[in-house]
Amino acid sequence: MLMGIIALAIVLAALYCIVTEKIDKVIALGCGALLMIIVGHIMGFYTQKEALLAIDFNTLGLLLGMMIIAAIIKRTGFFTYIAISLAKLSKGRPWVLMALLGVSTAFLSMLVDNVTTIVIIVPISILVCDILGIKPLPILMAEMLLATIGGVGTLVGDPPNIFIGSAAGLSFNDFLKNLFPVTLVVVFFSLFILRFIHRKDLSDKPKNFQAIADIDAKKAIKDPKGMIKSLVALSVTFILFFLHEPLHLYPSFIALLGAGLAFLLLRPNPEEIFHDVEWPVLAFFACFFVIVGGLHETGLLSLLAKKTAVLAYANLKLYKISLLWITAIFSSMVGAVPFTMIMLPIVKTLSALGINGASLWWILALGVGFGANGLPVGHAASILGISISEKSRSPVDIKTWLSSSIPVTIASLLLVTILIILGIF
Repeated sequence: MLMGIIALAIVLAALYCIVTEKIDKVIALGCGALLMIIVGHIMGFYTQKEALLAIDFNTLGLLLGMMIIAAIIKRTGFFTYIAISLAKLSKGRPWVLMALLGVSTAFLSMLVDNVTTIVIIVPISILVCDILGIKPLPILMAEMLLATIGGVGTLVGDPPNIFIGSAAGLSFNDFLKNLFPVTLVVVFFSLFILRFIHRKDLSDKPKNFQAIADIDAKKAIKDPKGMIKSLVALSVTFILFFLHEPLHLYPSFIALLGAGLAFLLLRPNPEEIFHDVEWPVLAFFACFFVIVGGLHETGLLSLLAKKTAVLAYANLKLYKISLLWITAIFSSMVGAVPFTMIMLPIVKTLSALGINGASLWWILALGVGFGANGLPVGHAASILGISISEKSRSPVDIKTWLSSSIPVTIASLLLVTILIILGIF
């Protein structure tokens, strides 16, 4: 018990540093990982070898490969071309522009991770809104919220999904079959909620649509041949994702294979591409794997899972609903990624006890995915989006965030709750 308390204290200290940002999160987690290994070695519950084995290299490889592919596509100008084309298609109407950019952001988040999507889309959207002379606030809120929601729909869309897929052995097709339909409904439902909330700003007429109409979107493409080649590499990657079960390929291998193919076809400067990779994010995940691995080795998480299993045996539907809302609340408070990592050993133990394992994994993914929108600190995509918005004429503040995020989050969770009651999950 003492070992569990000490390990839990290290985890809580790490979470405190992440939430308060008093210390850089990577530095805090690096120190926490080292402390967990030292304490574990002294007390005999966590060896250096176990710490290395706790790092899920399948997850890290998948993230790295997708980051590289996204960085290569970005440099061709493809994403700018898409944004300008959508602006022209909207005829400058704010509601139509919000719908087009919001849905595009959601779908792009399903292909590359939602953090990368926000880094790409939000700055372009601010520029387009400035040219049109309309308020970017509703569009930015739609993009940030729908990026997180959209990421729930696929294995590669959101880091928590990658962790869950790796831990539970769930395939790319499993996520498409079980989560994509729900995500699709939530995306469009959320759009109409946001339209109602921001109806005043969305009623403004563009002051300068002609400036957008006069832009040749094709000129945004810096490397037409490179764009085609990079999209070929992305297509090959997703075809292999669909086939990875019969081919017996790890998702991480496929992502890195796709990245290698993109490198081979385009021959970019590797230093420039690797500069765009979010190395601090990968280090963050690796360190947190080590920390949570130490907590798991104490047996505390397994004990907690076994204690709560009694409730699941008594009323499984009520247990699933409780799991959904608890994961949603805590993911919004401490972040979707850290809370998912803590929950993985618990859900794995519950699955081993025979408590409808597959369903619990989907509920965990939906809870942390949709719940992360509750507060700005719930997801890195939200934090980045707000930071970028500060450079616009309408920066997103906490009041604006909550007025949009709370209705969308509650509505999405209520939908999943209904699905649980109906026995779909």
